[in-house]
Amino acid sequence: MNYRRILVLLAACLLWASSCFASDMRFVDANGYTGYYVDASSVSYESVAACDATIAVIKADRNRMFCYTMHFDRGRGVYQILSSQVLRYDTKEVLSTGGAETAVHPYGIYSPMKEIVDFIYNDLPHGDLPPAASEPAEDAVTALLP
Repeated sequence: MNYRRILVLLAACLLWASSCFASDMRFVDANGYTGYYVDASSVSYESVAACDATIAVIKADRNRMFCYTMHFDRGRGVYQILSSQVLRYDTKEVLSTGGAETAVHPYGIYSPMKEIVDFIYNDLPHGDLPPAASEPAEDAVTALLP
């Protein structure tokens, strides 16, 4: 193998690693040629009802991968796209990038976004999940004890 091929391979690997698909992507659901993934390492919980996560939507029939940083509020049943990127799936070439937040959108009971939220809250570990607002903090409870 010559050095030029090694450099091309290395550049392709770096491009792939810089894309959203290089993280801890977990398969959530599929509908036809479209697959939905959550980057488990990107999930950060604001509360028991709200979190941010990186999502990938892969449209195999169009050779596209759509990567989104999203905010979910399962208490209100809404999501918001915070940033986005469109890539060629086979080469991971970035085709476009969007940094502007979108409006808040509701998701329905059969929506892929609901499947993603259910996956985040039901199937991923919740190491940094804050306590529920209805549960008093431990210090408040011990302060009430005699």
